[in-house]
Amino acid sequence: MKQQTAPDLFEPGLFDGTGFYEVFAWYRAHEPVSWQHPAGEPEGFWSVTKYRDVVSVHRDSTRMISTKGMRLGSTDSAVGAVANKMLIVSDPPDHTRVKRVLIQPFSHEILARAEAYVESVVADVVATAVQNPEPDLITHLQRIPTDVICAIMGLPRSDWAWIGKKTTEAFESPSEILRLTANSEIFKYFYDMVRENRRTAANDFISGLTAHADGGPHLTDEELVFNLSGILAGGNETTRYTLAALTLQLAEHPDQWHRIDRGEVDPAVATEEGLRWSVPGMHVMRTATEAVRVGGVVIEPGQRVVTWIGSANRDAEVFDAPDTFDVGRTGNRHLSFGAGRHMCLGSRLARLEVTAYLRTLRRMVGSMTLENEPRYNGSNFTWGLNDLPVVLHP
Repeated sequence: MKQQTAPDLFEPGLFDGTGFYEVFAWYRAHEPVSWQHPAGEPEGFWSVTKYRDVVSVHRDSTRMISTKGMRLGSTDSAVGAVANKMLIVSDPPDHTRVKRVLIQPFSHEILARAEAYVESVVADVVATAVQNPEPDLITHLQRIPTDVICAIMGLPRSDWAWIGKKTTEAFESPSEILRLTANSEIFKYFYDMVRENRRTAANDFISGLTAHADGGPHLTDEELVFNLSGILAGGNETTRYTLAALTLQLAEHPDQWHRIDRGEVDPAVATEEGLRWSVPGMHVMRTATEAVRVGGVVIEPGQRVVTWIGSANRDAEVFDAPDTFDVGRTGNRHLSFGAGRHMCLGSRLARLEVTAYLRTLRRMVGSMTLENEPRYNGSNFTWGLNDLPVVLHP
């Protein structure tokens, strides 16, 4: 970039497209750890853009805590309500206790048993998209993560469409009132389900989480509700954005699609590039508990630190030709699932779904075309495509 002064990371509309990657590149080159104080915000924070510094912050769970909030825009009251109760807003020892319970449903053995179901969902979605193309392919793609996570959680099929709608509203609605309302509705949904399951034990997923009370870590009903909501959100929105971003790149770069289609590149390898490229979790926030040096800069106690995963995944010190989409990229050490204690619990499931999608495309799709301009949601937190005008051809 030609700018000599620091570009504005909070320029309105910056995340409406992909231009923010140029801004990140400027900061990596000139000010990898920079002080930011957006207009209208009560306090500033340190912005971290280089891969090595992002990793150091994520792995330092002693001096970089999550219980003061893990994203920009959080209110103190909202964070306080879930701190040390919801996994992503907790620190040891509560984080260790909660994670030991929540990790069970995402073990390798359990997900291996779920693989056939994932394959069937993906096959049905892709077949439907080929036979009945929509102006927005996301209309079809959003079914994959929603149907998979709802089935794993044992939620009634009749609720799946409502759950998908409410999860999207909770993250993407431009109205703060609608976002808060959707979150409240999801919490109430799980509150009622947890209370009913205490009586009937009808939901195996919830029963499995509560079974740890005998001699092991356990969750209160409140913690169950918060974390069931977190599992739903983590297994739904982010994977949808990855599927959409990967499809867009394959449509725009048919040479990359042909490498997969001809069997030159393993879909599991291409999955990692899709994850690196899509970065649905754009930033993560921590708060320093004591003075700590990051990238040569001293962070003072109480100061917030925001790590930009979208920037770290384009760091040329780690990735060759980082701005090139390469489905055959190996040694792909992207940070899309985070690092350290807060590494995403659903990473195996996400990989399973994306790889199944690529394998299914190879079986059912001959080519794909981009029919119009795609549209992004503009978020600097959970970033991705809102509209994907791609048609899949047999």
